[in-house]
Amino acid sequence: MVKTYGNSKDMNFMKSLHKPRPTTTSKSIRSFQPPVLLASFVHTYGSGCLEVDAKSLSWWIYFKDGKLNYASHASAKTLVYSLKWLKLKLASMSQEAFSWLEQNTDELLDIKSNNIQSIQYFEYQIICYLVEQKFLETYQAEELIEQLTQEAIESFLSLTGGAVRIDRELFEIPVFCKLDPKATIENCRTRSNTWKLLSPLISSPHQRPYIVSQETFFSTNNTDTISPRLKTKLGTLLRGYSIRHIAAILHQDELDFAKFLYPYIDNKSIILRAPEHPWDRLSGLENTSLRKTQEVKPIRETSLGASTSIPQASTFNKKQKTRPVIACVDDSPNTLDQIERFLGEENYSVFKFLEPIKATFQLKRLKPDMILLDLTMPTISGYELCRMLRRLPGFEEIPVVMVTGKKGIINKTRAKLVGATDYLEKPFNRASLLDVISRNLT
Repeated sequence: MVKTYGNSKDMNFMKSLHKPRPTTTSKSIRSFQPPVLLASFVHTYGSGCLEVDAKSLSWWIYFKDGKLNYASHASAKTLVYSLKWLKLKLASMSQEAFSWLEQNTDELLDIKSNNIQSIQYFEYQIICYLVEQKFLETYQAEELIEQLTQEAIESFLSLTGGAVRIDRELFEIPVFCKLDPKATIENCRTRSNTWKLLSPLISSPHQRPYIVSQETFFSTNNTDTISPRLKTKLGTLLRGYSIRHIAAILHQDELDFAKFLYPYIDNKSIILRAPEHPWDRLSGLENTSLRKTQEVKPIRETSLGASTSIPQASTFNKKQKTRPVIACVDDSPNTLDQIERFLGEENYSVFKFLEPIKATFQLKRLKPDMILLDLTMPTISGYELCRMLRRLPGFEEIPVVMVTGKKGIINKTRAKLVGATDYLEKPFNRASLLDVISRNLT
């Protein structure tokens, strides 16, 4: 069945976007902690909309009965940006939904730029209409709304203050998501911490990657093997699109795509330009953890403690160079300290890494004699990290030992398939650790 567009229902929908909504204004708060502000709103009101204006952007966070329904951040100047992202997402979900948005984009953009209230749930209204017209399934709408909410909360958590308003009147449109605020905040914090691991090279999903030289780009090897076809496609996309938009085109999570770009940016075959206004007003993702560890001296000359930075070659003395280098990657400081303690009296140089993504690029410089790799980590699994390491030049033969509490033949087999040399089960003692090292270190 062929659906028609531009009917009376479409026109009524367009008109509804122009209707202002009454707002009850609360006192302005100059400074605040976003998690505390959200918790206070839920405790005090339970339902309604928390509105915050800061840095040329506005945030709208909707709650009902203590559950998070939807969040967005935008300004009148970002409508084109929002519609472009939504169109890219719809292209992979529903051809009918994509076609409708494609045909009605110009009229949607006719919303008055000074009527900010008309766009506070702009994308949400469009998604609801697409569901109502059977262009989208309910589960697809839920997926889109969760993605929009996650991005808005991630950026909201970076705020330090702004003008705050309380709208007690709930919007009269279907509710697709009932998210737990605490769990959502924790998930966004985890993602934000992962973004920080990529700084200072990458600081925002709104940054715009550009290829410096086609020749350099196509001759560069990434940690992940990519086809010439994909490189050709990227060559056309890395010319002004943001990381967020390119990820949507490729049907990838924007954080995963940023990880993919990191080696190219690191070797300067790709440069990043600042986000377009007003996204440039958002705070960058500063790697404060790295700055702090640089101020702490290692406990031993053979250890970096919890530091994730690799010393320069000049800092290695002759004694260190003659000792086997053991690199340990684990998100547990206790496990890292235990390994360092067990190996402290042995003839090994031990380097500890808490942040697996950062460790990937630092290990390239260190070139250890053996890698002890935790299997279960929050940002990237040991399986994935091992697979990435095996693809790096010079890492084909380096022993990689999986250290994990997971038992069973399936996990061991999977570890072997990604290139692991051996398997050490937790909890382990000094004898078992030394045994696996001596067995695999030649």
